[in-house]
Amino acid sequence: MALLSRTRPLIPVLVIALGALAPIPAAAQTKGQVESAEDEREAAYQELVAANDELEAALEELEAIMSKLYTLNWRIDQLKSRIGEYQGEVTGLEDEVRQLVVEAYTSGGRNLITAAFSAGSIQDLLTSQTLIDRATSHDLVALDRLSAINREMDRLQVELDAKEDEVRVLQEEQTAVVARLDELQQKAAEVFARADAKYRDVVARYKARLAQEAAARAARSTGAARGLPASVTQGVVCPVAGGASFIDSWGAPRSGGRSHKGTDMFRGMGATLAAAYSGTVRTGWHSLGGNQIYLYGDNGIFYYYAHLNTISIDSGQRVERGQAIGTMGDTGNASGTPHLHFGMGPIGGSLVNPYPTVRAVC
Repeated sequence: MALLSRTRPLIPVLVIALGALAPIPAAAQTKGQVESAEDEREAAYQELVAANDELEAALEELEAIMSKLYTLNWRIDQLKSRIGEYQGEVTGLEDEVRQLVVEAYTSGGRNLITAAFSAGSIQDLLTSQTLIDRATSHDLVALDRLSAINREMDRLQVELDAKEDEVRVLQEEQTAVVARLDELQQKAAEVFARADAKYRDVVARYKARLAQEAAARAARSTGAARGLPASVTQGVVCPVAGGASFIDSWGAPRSGGRSHKGTDMFRGMGATLAAAYSGTVRTGWHSLGGNQIYLYGDNGIFYYYAHLNTISIDSGQRVERGQAIGTMGDTGNASGTPHLHFGMGPIGGSLVNPYPTVRAVC
């Protein structure tokens, strides 16, 4: 009893000490603390939005430059091809002119030979009165044709030089935009990582907003631009492992009067590309798409990957959803910028806008 009486006064002290160590219940938080936490969450959300808006602005600028480059490079290819065709015809016509000189000489046309040796170029010889006087009606047709072709070639060369100058200027702009895009992607990744580490609910809200915006955009669109409904794309994963930067560029102008039939996704040279769904693949090469993969999904949808740097699977092979199948590159007509051109559509049907689908999963 004596011991009990000595320990009894310690009980109230222990109760007080334990109470001091217990966490403050949520209901006991002050109004100011709650508002401060909400403000921090809102600030984190707005930082995510701002980082994404900066990225989208840079991507829109890059898309505009790439569209111009596609058109310019297509026109340059046309000009070079046309000049090459003319050069072949010019060679034949110049042979005819030389034969005319030889025939004139053998028939006593020494004045023509003198004109030929004194001419500074084939063009000078063409315009010499001596040659014209010796030419028959048939020869004059050839001479006129040769003269006209040379004038047209000069005109095409001037246009070609101008287009190539435009390309050089745009490539410099493109390099600057891509460098800025890399910085913005890094910044956005850091913002996302901070928010994801501290405010998972904020990140979920942000992703939901992007998916809702994509769905709303699709609802306003018609036909192929609308994309596929979410009900048939369930289970699809992002074709760029770890995500990528992209905008809705469906229908943007492309070379030769074409329009863009996919979504350009940017992450950087060598980024890992993943199978969007399980299925069978077909690999190949095309002058426009470069290294490319067609993935025929088990869900009845095909997925098209273009401009790959490397392909890590074999044609005819079966792949599983999320499996690495290649790396991002700039092969084919990629305007010199590493990216994935991603397309999709129902097997046996036409391409549809992939943006609503990838926006929801990347």
